[in-house]
Amino acid sequence: MVSVPGQSMANPQVAKGLCRIVGFTCIAGFLLDMSAIALPFGAGEAWRIGVLQQLGDRSIVFLFGIALLLYGFWEERSQRKPLAYIALAVGVLFQICCLVVIRDGLVLQQATVENISTRAAEIQTQIEQSRNRELPPNVTPEQLEQAARQVQAQADSLKQNAKTGITKSSIASVGNLVIVGLGLIGLGRVGMRSRRS
Repeated sequence: MVSVPGQSMANPQVAKGLCRIVGFTCIAGFLLDMSAIALPFGAGEAWRIGVLQQLGDRSIVFLFGIALLLYGFWEERSQRKPLAYIALAVGVLFQICCLVVIRDGLVLQQATVENISTRAAEIQTQIEQSRNRELPPNVTPEQLEQAARQVQAQADSLKQNAKTGITKSSIASVGNLVIVGLGLIGLGRVGMRSRRS
């Protein structure tokens, strides 16, 4: 372990310096990760849901980084106040992102179910058209009926799985964004308080 002459680890200035270093590192890592995830910029619900899900998953690193920076700059009001405002703004932004996740999740769920229904209807139509033609000797009408039932059962199963998967993903993303957003709002409020000894 490297020691700094004349300073012990119990010195509050050393602790605050370490908090600044780790805080800046956490925030820089978070911003770099989110930039890499968001690129290439896309449009549509699927892209936004993916980005916002990753934002929710990684947001605790941002919360931790802001908390460390606030502590590191606690005695320096001119530095602490802007950090507090950033925490408040990002916390409110996370709450707004929750609404976007819910909306996009519902739209994506509906589009997925419609896509599955359309594909199943196309296959059912092909099966119906096969009944009107002369069937090969190894294919019976009962087999066609069984295939139609299997297609419908698989479509129903796929629809249910899509609904469940998208709902679970949306709930997890919203939960993370709400909790971290409230934490950031709390940090912002604490950071804006007057310095008290």
